[in-house]
Amino acid sequence: MRLLRVLLWAYGVAAVLSLLAIPIGAKGWFGLAPDPLSAVPAIVLAMPWSLPLLRMLPADSPWFAGACLAASMTLNLLMGIGLLRWLCQRKERGRARSAELP
Repeated sequence: MRLLRVLLWAYGVAAVLSLLAIPIGAKGWFGLAPDPLSAVPAIVLAMPWSLPLLRMLPADSPWFAGACLAASMTLNLLMGIGLLRWLCQRKERGRARSAELP
């Protein structure tokens, strides 16, 4: 359980940093060279939802694309939290059953 919790925290931090890296890399802020591929880590972290959502976008809408990536990452994170809660409940039920046995 602890490992899954740490992985979810790491995923959340990586998701936020990858979303922040998009405008920093694309615009060349902080003295960096402009990088047209700065959104690739965010797209990878938002999979599998990012591929169909980004195909449905209107032509060249960077704000909507960023919102779709953020929503996809949030969905992945919420699914991970749901899995963690389900595993914790399952573990507690197992403990309760073993305590009832003579």
